[in-house]
Amino acid sequence: MATESEKHGVFISHSSTNLEDAKQFEAALTAAGFDPWLDKSDIRVGALLGKELQQAIEGSRAVVLIWSVAAHQSPWVTTEILTAFQLDRFILPYALDATELPQILSKSIYGDLRKDRASVLEKLGRDVSRAPQSRNEFPGSVVYQTVELQEQIYQLADRQMAVTDCLGRDDLAGAEKLQRDLDPSMSAAESQWKFDPTILNLSGYHKKNAYMIAHWAEYCAGRYPKDPLLDEGRSRFFETLLINPIEYSALNGLGNIFLFQGELNAAEFFVSCAIRCSQKAGVDYWQAKNDLKIIQSRLNASA
Repeated sequence: MATESEKHGVFISHSSTNLEDAKQFEAALTAAGFDPWLDKSDIRVGALLGKELQQAIEGSRAVVLIWSVAAHQSPWVTTEILTAFQLDRFILPYALDATELPQILSKSIYGDLRKDRASVLEKLGRDVSRAPQSRNEFPGSVVYQTVELQEQIYQLADRQMAVTDCLGRDDLAGAEKLQRDLDPSMSAAESQWKFDPTILNLSGYHKKNAYMIAHWAEYCAGRYPKDPLLDEGRSRFFETLLINPIEYSALNGLGNIFLFQGELNAAEFFVSCAIRCSQKAGVDYWQAKNDLKIIQSRLNASA
């Protein structure tokens, strides 16, 4: 039982499909003297990372993750996992089924609710009290890449840069041709190296570039229409970051997707994280700094 001086918030991350399970965790944490934060909506809609949610994670002692196949498929849960990591909050996973944990949590000890739920809930308060006051240790970002893969990555990155250079010169026709020519190579790379985080990241940028080309006039006017390309790009950046959460290029790419989806708070958060991670790596990420200025100007305009 937590004393009054030890009482802290605990953020409960869950899929709306598992809301009843989440309510059991909320009751157990309350009984242990904690102040749990739980979104009780039956269907999670709206922003993936609003200010309230970000502040709730930041103000928490730890994050309790109710993990399941539904949680694995939920963009809300993925956003909360990545936000907790960037805010240096420890995540305690509790599994409802056999769904594999994200790679960044693969070294974390987790509770198995399939075996003895009553026992897990009974010691939940002690687990939270003993949680480290820092983010989970993750396996690291060392990935073996063959010479063939490395050469392909360099070529794809160079060709993507050529696309964005054309857009920077307002040469839409040139960008369209280069993007169209790149499509088969990007598709082949995704098929051959579907689990490589760099290929996943490049695929995210390929989707982002395709969106910008398709909606260039609206993009230049500061308007961002809905398009399935955005969800596809977001998914690729999610996959990259669940392998390597400090990949600053993917953080910035995700921030751009959120900008295009109108989620300005999420965009500001992840682009700021990209800048911070790049600075730790000794890189001046001027593109992300420019993106942040655009996002913050839109936030100020909407205030």
